Amino acid sequence: MKSQNEHISLLTNLLPQYRLLNSLYQQVVDSSTLRFDSQCQITDFYEEYKDKEAFEKAILNLLLSADKEKLAPIVSNLRTEITQSIEIYIKNKEFFIGIDTRKVYSERYNPLKIEIEGQLKDTNELRQELTQVRNSLESASWKNDKIATRRLTTEEERLDNLYKREQEKLEDLYWQQKESDNIASRYIDNVFGSIYELSNSFLSLLDNYFPIEKEKKLVETKPVLKQGSYFDMKLVSLIHNKCNNIQFENLSEIDLYSILNLHPTNSILTVKTGERTRMCYLIYKLYEYLKTESRTEWRTAILKSVGIEKSYYNSKYKEPISEVPSRKSETFAQHVDILFANY
Repeated sequence: MKSQNEHISLLTNLLPQYRLLNSLYQQVVDSSTLRFDSQCQITDFYEEYKDKEAFEKAILNLLLSADKEKLAPIVSNLRTEITQSIEIYIKNKEFFIGIDTRKVYSERYNPLKIEIEGQLKDTNELRQELTQVRNSLESASWKNDKIATRRLTTEEERLDNLYKREQEKLEDLYWQQKESDNIASRYIDNVFGSIYELSNSFLSLLDNYFPIEKEKKLVETKPVLKQGSYFDMKLVSLIHNKCNNIQFENLSEIDLYSILNLHPTNSILTVKTGERTRMCYLIYKLYEYLKTESRTEWRTAILKSVGIEKSYYNSKYKEPISEVPSRKSETFAQHVDILFANY
């Protein structure tokens, strides 16, 4: 029977695994290709964590833990990663469903196949050479050529021994190939849809046992930053369509989603030259949109992440709606206002 710590460790192990899964998902989407090694990692994730009952027991043990306040951030971060996994899948559902994982399996890099081809060639060449010697030996025996018979008999024995050794090598390679195929066949199925359903179940269990309001009381005694509670993918997508490669350097929608929601990411939002004022207005509109106690902390964090000083922001964020804005800033402000008004 598992101890309470073992149950809770399932959650602490699951959190980095979800982060890895989301990273793999994004790599697959960005490259439009599923490599077999990624397919293996994704399938292993599903096989390792598909037990919903084990996940629920882990949640219950966390809820009953004496250290639940210290462990509460696990729930918040896990909810964020699971939500991100669901959103990536939904956005790219047709692509994920359409991946032919059987083709990925059959076309995987297989060094044994190359070895077998080389060994088969060597073995066949020895077999042909042995056949020729045996034919010559039969002919010499029929002609009663004793000298040739002795020489060819010795050569036949030598080639026969070599041929048997090469056959053994070939059979061993075939056995290794069979074992490799058996192992690889575990990764033949498309599990993206199954992981999506699993993630929805996990998220439902988290919401049942740790409602967001309760989670907030557990981890917040004053307004603090929380990942994943600011902007959904739909709003981010609208902003991306309007501003990407215009107000800031080219980013994927997922990267922008991570940046605006303060998720850990290797991507950086780089404001384009001449667009800092309009970027300040966008941040102002996002700040106004937020209905959370931590929106001031969010604004401070996002300004820092995009490299805009607070003093600059304070002096510029309303310039696009001032009495004398530039035509470009006025048009930008109008479009952004419409975007938020219609959302």
